[in-house]
Amino acid sequence: MRNPLFPLFVFLGLVLLEIFGFAWVGDAVGALMTVVLVIVTAAAGLMLFRLQGFYHWRRLQQSLARGEVPARGLVEGWLLMSAAVLLLLPGFFTDAAGFVLLIPPLRRWAAAGILRRGMVRTRTGGPGGPPGGGTIEGEFRHHDDRPETPDDRLDHDDRR
Repeated sequence: MRNPLFPLFVFLGLVLLEIFGFAWVGDAVGALMTVVLVIVTAAAGLMLFRLQGFYHWRRLQQSLARGEVPARGLVEGWLLMSAAVLLLLPGFFTDAAGFVLLIPPLRRWAAAGILRRGMVRTRTGGPGGPPGGGTIEGEFRHHDDRPETPDDRLDHDDRR
């Protein structure tokens, strides 16, 4: 069983790593250049995220238009959003992780790993799905664009 304080330790470790990175880079290039580097990497990363985000959104729409369930595409989209967050956080290690997620082959590899390990569960049955398997009972009514008339309501009430 995982320690409930584990996320806190990971967060503190990441903060300490970033502080070390700032000190190391600041010592090598100076404080002002360190700030400029952080701003430039964030701006460049966001520009790349915007370009790849539009491309990825278009691919998702094409998959949906073909009637495919884009599970990998949705995970890749989540990874793209994670890259944007990592690039916005000040720090060189988070920037490096964000830039890695912006590289399409590495992002596809990470998405495949997430799906393979079952870290994302679908709601179509099986583990994490509806109780009792993949069948969900319910009613279906088709509503067309015409307004409902009093006769339609009577017909519907008679069926119950």
